[in-house]
Amino acid sequence: MGSGGCTPIPRPLCRCRVCEEARKKGVPYSRSGPSMFLKDINALFDTPEDIAAQLNRENIEQLDAIFYTHWEPDHTLGMRIVEEINMYWLAKYVDGKEPERKIAIYALEEVMSDLLSIKNRYGSYFKYYESIGVASLNTLKDNIPFKINNFRITPISVKNNATSTVFLIEEDDKKVIYAPCDVKPFPIANAKLSNADVLIIGNVIPDEPLKDNYFVPQDNELRHEMFSMNEIIEIKERLAVERVVITHIEEEWGKSFDDYKKLEQKYEQFNIRFAYDGMKIKL
Repeated sequence: MGSGGCTPIPRPLCRCRVCEEARKKGVPYSRSGPSMFLKDINALFDTPEDIAAQLNRENIEQLDAIFYTHWEPDHTLGMRIVEEINMYWLAKYVDGKEPERKIAIYALEEVMSDLLSIKNRYGSYFKYYESIGVASLNTLKDNIPFKINNFRITPISVKNNATSTVFLIEEDDKKVIYAPCDVKPFPIANAKLSNADVLIIGNVIPDEPLKDNYFVPQDNELRHEMFSMNEIIEIKERLAVERVVITHIEEEWGKSFDDYKKLEQKYEQFNIRFAYDGMKIKL
């Protein structure tokens, strides 16, 4: 759905080469906030601020569940989508009708606690959406599979400054790992993650130089939070993952869609691709 990171491409007001090209050409040169939609079960993973535009752009017709990886604004501030989809205020106040459907929201217990802490002086936003009948809140257990139809979804916690989540998604013999943000140190010792068909992973510093000719020093704190390309290759090989899709692509990396296509050629032997908005992955 969205392949961008903390800042969209084009960045508001920015006149750099990458942002100007994105304004002119649109998708796939432009990038919106990080999210993924699992069409088989109408499930969304995270709600960036521009999630409504993403759903409309991809012509999504039904949304039943939202899984949250962690609390950060670029993954949560589109939470209002549950109200935008399911609340009809005229029906409520003129006819007295309550919302007909609720979207199920799922998160690890610690992540849910973080989500409930997003609030104003009247209380939690997520509790508000639950109270008006447009959402239901459900906590998941670490490393315990949760089933929807034939799909098994296993949340695996990653502890850094706060709790983030690696989601393992399985159906029959197919296996996808979704790990868009704040998943370092990666739970590489977890045997459940081995032999996946696809690893979708974010917070990766691509080949340098970056925007404005930046190089990130090896002892810089960003190196503790983000993966290098070599670290991604190591994870792929140790887990015996068939292919990797890198997402959560930052505007500050200073690279266009065409630049990433060239990088794919460099890393072709490792079967590494770079995500773009609207990218469809079929197994």
